[in-house]
Amino acid sequence: MKKLLTILCVALLCVTTGYAQKAKFGHVDYAAVMKEMPGIDTAQQALMTYQQELEAVGKQMADEFKTKQAEYANLTSTTTSSAILKVKEDELMKIYQRLQDFVASSEQDLQAKQLELLKPFQEKLLAAIKTVAERDKYTYVFDITMCAFHNDADDLTAAVRTELGIK
Repeated sequence: MKKLLTILCVALLCVTTGYAQKAKFGHVDYAAVMKEMPGIDTAQQALMTYQQELEAVGKQMADEFKTKQAEYANLTSTTTSSAILKVKEDELMKIYQRLQDFVASSEQDLQAKQLELLKPFQEKLLAAIKTVAERDKYTYVFDITMCAFHNDADDLTAAVRTELGIK
């Protein structure tokens, strides 16, 4: 809400001062250009491989938990002593906690890996957008997915592709 109010105030200020008439607006299809960047497919494949490795370990841990859970269920249906049940229950809880900890840390690890692999591409794309905007004297350049309406804005996607050397 605060962001929307700020944007409205800036827009109103631009219109009332006549600044909007001098401003040049453009937009870029950020996601489309990102997909076309050389090397991005290799980075995404490496990220997917890393994710699959984490999922395999998580599945292995989940299978271990299910096996121990089934063993515990079998013990509770028989006349097993409460001391043995308590030990098995504690073991089951430890496995469950390890599984939960792994899920949380693997999500963080995956995000860190994604940042590590994709950040250079994002920086290169943003630098190309800035170069095109400064060269052609654009005041604002928006990502097309963030624009609800863009009647008087120029599409700079082709210029950014050219700047990056993408055909």
